[in-house]
Amino acid sequence: MPNERNRALMQEALDENLAPEERQRLLERLDQSPQESAEFNRLRQVDTILKTAPFERAPKRLALAIMARLAEGVKRHTGVSGLALALGLALVTLVAMPLLLTAGWLALNVLASAALLSDILGQLVNLLTAIVGLLQVFVREAQTLVSANPQAPALAGALVGLAVAGIAGYAYYNHRR
Repeated sequence: MPNERNRALMQEALDENLAPEERQRLLERLDQSPQESAEFNRLRQVDTILKTAPFERAPKRLALAIMARLAEGVKRHTGVSGLALALGLALVTLVAMPLLLTAGWLALNVLASAALLSDILGQLVNLLTAIVGLLQVFVREAQTLVSANPQAPALAGALVGLAVAGIAGYAYYNHRR
């Protein structure tokens, strides 16, 4: 059975995206492994069928029906409502945007010093890694909370709205001074 790397090389060969020396190494490996050779032949047959198959455009209502069913399935299997998903995206944006803006400002102001830029980018990567870890914990805890209390997303949505309004009011008030 070919490993993932060899299977990827087989796909690249079928797509004609391999350099000649890589293609030659692949062919040599296929000569030595009957299993991999058989797998490559199956992939080649599927590739030929797909390339010669007639192309039909599906009606728009079919695509919409499929997308609606997928959305229902995702909602049913994850148990996350649209409001909870929107809330999660809003929180990620709320947390990430100031960090990204700060990182952009720092990058623009320290481009003259490669060593300083390298140090700052290393620190930024560490910080973002920690934030991603915290967000993963937050999402897990939010999923637990939502499954135990179905009304929690509405309450959290209201609280986030109030928090954003408070931050905007604070920023506006301080800007006017």
